[in-house]
Amino acid sequence: MWSPPGAARLRSFVRSSYRRKLAVALLAVFLVTAVGGVGLYVQVGGLLNENVEDSMTAAATAEAGELTEWDTRNRLTAQILSEHPVYANDDEAIRSYLEGQRRTRDEIAIEAAYVVDRRNRSIRTSTDPSIEGAPTTALPWNERLAFRGFDDVRSTDPYERVDGTTVVSYVTPIRQRPELLLVVAVGTTSAFDRFTYPVAGGFTRVVDSNGTIVLADDASATLQPYDDGGERPYALRSGLRGESGFIADPEPSDSALSASDGDGYVAAYVPVTGTDWVLIKHAPEREAFAILHETRTWIGIVGAFMLTGFVGVVSILGADVTGALSRLTQKARRIRDGEYDVTFETERADEFGELNRTFAAMRDAQRDRIAEIRETRDQLEASNVALEERTEMLSVLDRILRHNVRNDINIIAGRADLLSRNAESDQQDGLDTIRETAMKLADVSEQTRRMQQLLADDDADQLPVDIASALDDALSRVRVGDSDTAIALDVDDDVPERVTGVSILPETIADVVAQIARNNEGVTVEVRVTRADTDDAVLVAVEDDGCGLPEFDVQAVERGEETPLAHAENVSLWCLKWAVDNADGDLALDENGTTVRMTLPLPSEP
Repeated sequence: MWSPPGAARLRSFVRSSYRRKLAVALLAVFLVTAVGGVGLYVQVGGLLNENVEDSMTAAATAEAGELTEWDTRNRLTAQILSEHPVYANDDEAIRSYLEGQRRTRDEIAIEAAYVVDRRNRSIRTSTDPSIEGAPTTALPWNERLAFRGFDDVRSTDPYERVDGTTVVSYVTPIRQRPELLLVVAVGTTSAFDRFTYPVAGGFTRVVDSNGTIVLADDASATLQPYDDGGERPYALRSGLRGESGFIADPEPSDSALSASDGDGYVAAYVPVTGTDWVLIKHAPEREAFAILHETRTWIGIVGAFMLTGFVGVVSILGADVTGALSRLTQKARRIRDGEYDVTFETERADEFGELNRTFAAMRDAQRDRIAEIRETRDQLEASNVALEERTEMLSVLDRILRHNVRNDINIIAGRADLLSRNAESDQQDGLDTIRETAMKLADVSEQTRRMQQLLADDDADQLPVDIASALDDALSRVRVGDSDTAIALDVDDDVPERVTGVSILPETIADVVAQIARNNEGVTVEVRVTRADTDDAVLVAVEDDGCGLPEFDVQAVERGEETPLAHAENVSLWCLKWAVDNADGDLALDENGTTVRMTLPLPSEP
């Protein structure tokens, strides 16, 4: 793997000193923290930008909706006034009606209302009698309005009245008198009654398609140009296209968003539906992002403190830690070399004092442990010698049981058979007893050999056992030897083919069946293999209709030990228990010994 030139030497230089590693680690922490601080600043900046944008855009959208509602309400009022039947009367009645509407209509601020005669282009009647009869050219607006029907209401550009009030006139035809037009002049001051400002120092301007401020929260700005430049500002161009947006970084040429101190403004713009107006909400850039500026300042202060702490930790704590570790290293090397009279700085109150006390305790424990190990080694050596002797004795005993004893038993049984042919009838019982006792002793010899097999490593290992086939083979030997005993093997169809066992498990089960057969003449023994209560085990049950196993055998195995006064008559049940235990199974006996149950686990792998 490629690495920059000198990287290996630099790593070796840093690793050779804890102080250098501490410096590198703290530097990495400082750099990670610095990067995290910058990332936090960028993230906070993005969140603040988004928050300012969302709040100002939401306020602008709401206020544009307010203006749309205000304009719609004014148009509806003008249309309602034009539908009144009063226009069929004389001018005095019309003037009285309009004056009453001007005073009582609280939902809109009607500054004036008058009727224009389109035929002679003059003012026929008005709430201001002084302008009645004046030509329409004397009006402060001169738009040539075309109407699509009597329900059509058109608005004029805002203009300033003689009293200084800025109004917008709404003009609509009168259905009863098609030659007449109703003009309702509405003041614009009420349009800003419910406007809000999310950022301190903000202001709102409503600009028309000509670039003129038609409405403003500052009366002095009304009817003034919005921008001094020759090109329309971006917010106005985009708003007239029906788009809404937010300007966080205005163009240098956008003088409407520039300030004398150089900070400038951010702005949210929304078109006013039904008009050629665009509502533009402004906020000082410094006020809008005040938290961001403060965050940047505090990040710088924290960075300076961290750098100072970094230098202090490396220079002061690093020297102390390096010195303490160096001294501990030298003392640990002396202990490694077998020198246990090393003294440690156990009086220190900090963590290094605790570390020194731990090393001192470890030194004492090491010294004691070495003495214990030497003593244990001597004991193990003596135990190994004794174990080797017992192993040799066990091997000799097995050879004697397998060869000498069995050969002698065969001789005894053969001689008893020869004698019984020529013996008197009163001697037959004694010879039969000799022959039966010899055969029992042969069985004990064979079962004792199984015990020796359980002690062997290979025969005691767990392995999958084909339970049905192995049991059938083992029980066939018992059937031949005990022809007067009925022995049945019943295996359920849903029983798995293999169970976990040891190599001699089927023979130990057959030995128990053979013992039952010898203790009960003409008995019926059934070996049933079924599913256990759990899905991961098999149940093997040995049941008979006789007296079962000897009571002493059952009691000895259940007790787990034998005494001179309470011991088993045979070792077959002991062999079965040890074989089941080696297979991690469970052996259960009923009180009268007629049922033996073995729960054997399934192999962990197929």
